Amino acid sequence: MDLGDGWFCFERLGSVRRPAEFQSAELDNLFLDSAHVNIRAAWCISCVDRRLIFFWGDRRQRSSSGPASEGRFGYYERRFKEAFRSFSSVMLAERFESGESTPLKYVGARSTSRSCVAEIFAGRGLLFFYMFEDKEISEEDAIDRRSFLLRCSEQSRQICRAAQLFFRNIPVDVLRADVDGDRLFEEYFGPSAFDPIDEPAVPFIWPWQKCVEVRQGACHPLEIDTVSLVMDVRNSTSAMLLTVDPPKFAMFIDEVVEAAQRIITSHGGYFDKETGDGVVGHFCVPQSDNQSSETVLKVLEAAKMMSLKTTQICDAYQDNLSFSLRGLGCAIGLFAGKAVWLVSWKGIRAIGSSVVNASRICCNAAAGEVGYCNVISRVLKSGEVGLDVFPLDGAKRPIDVSEVRKAALPEASFVKIV
Repeated sequence: MDLGDGWFCFERLGSVRRPAEFQSAELDNLFLDSAHVNIRAAWCISCVDRRLIFFWGDRRQRSSSGPASEGRFGYYERRFKEAFRSFSSVMLAERFESGESTPLKYVGARSTSRSCVAEIFAGRGLLFFYMFEDKEISEEDAIDRRSFLLRCSEQSRQICRAAQLFFRNIPVDVLRADVDGDRLFEEYFGPSAFDPIDEPAVPFIWPWQKCVEVRQGACHPLEIDTVSLVMDVRNSTSAMLLTVDPPKFAMFIDEVVEAAQRIITSHGGYFDKETGDGVVGHFCVPQSDNQSSETVLKVLEAAKMMSLKTTQICDAYQDNLSFSLRGLGCAIGLFAGKAVWLVSWKGIRAIGSSVVNASRICCNAAAGEVGYCNVISRVLKSGEVGLDVFPLDGAKRPIDVSEVRKAALPEASFVKIV
């Protein structure tokens, strides 16, 4: 699968060594195509969730001013940080409704904080924002420029499709276009410039970057604290066999998976994969104890919402069965452990004890139940969690683990969500 050379694809290739001056060659060719249209910077934003899909900046005139930062990340600071501040000042006040139109169309011009002019195009769920140094041009030149930018927007829409798919799997609050310009810059360029050997001071943003440590001058995988969530639809095979109109079963499972994916990412988690009739997601746990508890709270909220939503979808689907089916519902397993996070063209993955044990607990949960480990149980008993967030009356029972002798079966807690 050819994902191109864009930054959004590069994040998923998993290499910790970054090119000296990384930027999408496809966007370079696109935006440098015309000698008389000098774009200083270009952004693509998702109108639905205000995501920053891509950024492109003209590097032909290199700036030596700005922070005295060294290395490749310092170059990004000198060249692009001010552009991000100008962009953010406009985006915070910009309305996104026009982006739902089709086809793409010209929205208008805006002045930025740097006294530059910005041209905005929107449609098909995306907003394209182009910044120029020249504030005043003739009407004839403006028409020519907007015609060129419209063509650019159409072509870059195809380039950014891989990024849109990637962003469906990461937390919704990452790379939001309406956040502070400095924070957006750090989140955007930190991953692109990441090199733990040559520039160890560059911030670690993504979980799969935190899973890299330097030992004796070489990079090695490192496990990090992770809470994994595994969900499975119980009795889905029976539901498939009893479905009167079989193609509707595919739509039923797709609705379950889509809802679960949205719930995971809206609560700060990363969507790993669908498993046929279920999903796997992961939550990165920060190092501080206080933030660890906050992560567990988000996981519990996500699990409760996922269970209720899936139950609602399953109940509605009973009308499509030749017989009503008892036990058609959502089982969830949660486990706080360690995992190595990886990213590639296949997507985001976490491999380790957190996902293995979450899967084991899920296998032992009944329809409508959420099972969880002792770490999560302690948070529930700490008084930090109220009944409005998650039930507190979970009861322990053995779980079946084939690798452990039956005389010493481990236990997990299970609670019915109603």
